[in-house]
Amino acid sequence: MVLIHGAYTAANLLAGTFLSIFLWRASHDLVPIAIYSGLSALMIPAAFVANGLLWRGIGAGASIRLGLFGNGAVYLLILVLGSATPEWVVALGLLRGVAEGFYWSGFHLVSYDTTCERDRDRYFGAQASATWLLTALLPPAAGAVIVAGTHVGGPYRGYELVFALAAVLLMAAMVLAGRLPSAARERLSARRVMTLVRRNPDWQWVTRARLADGFTGSLMGLVLTILTYLVLKNEQQVGNFNGVMGLLGVAISLGLAAFMKPRHRTACALVGGAFLVLSTLLLPLYLTAWALIGFGLLRAIGGPLHGNALAPMALQVIDRDPTPKAMRYDYIVHQELCLGIGRVLSIGCFLLLAAPVDQMLLARIVVAVAGAAPIVVWAAFARIPQAVSMPEVDQRALPAAA
Repeated sequence: MVLIHGAYTAANLLAGTFLSIFLWRASHDLVPIAIYSGLSALMIPAAFVANGLLWRGIGAGASIRLGLFGNGAVYLLILVLGSATPEWVVALGLLRGVAEGFYWSGFHLVSYDTTCERDRDRYFGAQASATWLLTALLPPAAGAVIVAGTHVGGPYRGYELVFALAAVLLMAAMVLAGRLPSAARERLSARRVMTLVRRNPDWQWVTRARLADGFTGSLMGLVLTILTYLVLKNEQQVGNFNGVMGLLGVAISLGLAAFMKPRHRTACALVGGAFLVLSTLLLPLYLTAWALIGFGLLRAIGGPLHGNALAPMALQVIDRDPTPKAMRYDYIVHQELCLGIGRVLSIGCFLLLAAPVDQMLLARIVVAVAGAAPIVVWAAFARIPQAVSMPEVDQRALPAAA
């Protein structure tokens, strides 16, 4: 799973990092980017539900393969459409959302079924370390390719090479995904999903955290990429900036993977959340290169401290259900529905304000306001009791290979 998710992450770092910039250069308008992100956010939870109702029998491994194929198809379509891509953001956003939903529904199932409370910090630490290492290497390389391609074959030649390479990586990951467990599950029940908090009271804090996380995550990514590009002026510098952040993130993630203990999660997440909030106050006030450097340093340190520490906590709450193996997909879908509601609401608000308000001013306001979410997420997870008696033997048997 670390290798497969590494390939997925690599494709997103190569192409996804610069997709917003590509759409911005083709249209000089944030609205198509927001529409693309909003439709993706809408379709992700829909794909989770469909996976539990209509295609439950395909297994998690096959779901991941379909998701990887759909993401690769999106990049190939963008490669074909070229500068006309902004005119097709509706279709591309719908396809991307379905693909992401299939990928992440399988990812969460495999992650739950192949880990337990004793090793989740190492698992998520390894995932994050791989992500940050790729962040240090790939965006600078992609930025160099894009800038070099501009001089050789026009403004979009470099983007074509990067999108093609991303599609190849995703197709290669499909081959590896055949080795994943199938993670079969019971048919999704709307009644069970809606009554999870009654069944497991601690789940209310996960619900609140995911709503806050969804409200900020998608919109922040959209806006920050454009603001970074406007400050640094070209894709090469954007890539270099992400690379420096990645180097710092690798060191911190490796340290957390080696030394993190469950009792330290809340304290680490508080420090990381504070750094993230400070970063999003700094950049909108001073939209300069120095402010961007400070922003990057704070996020490179705060991101792993906050995200890695909190990643296992939702799974810990699922463990407290009387029958966690039978109910795990209901929890996964409920979590994704909360994220989707937050994403759609935030992007909807942005689209409503994009016409009457100057777009760059709105982008800076978004970063400052949405940047408070990490502390809201931390406050919710901090309410979850951490003293849980663990069984001597993990009773969850691994399902058969897909």
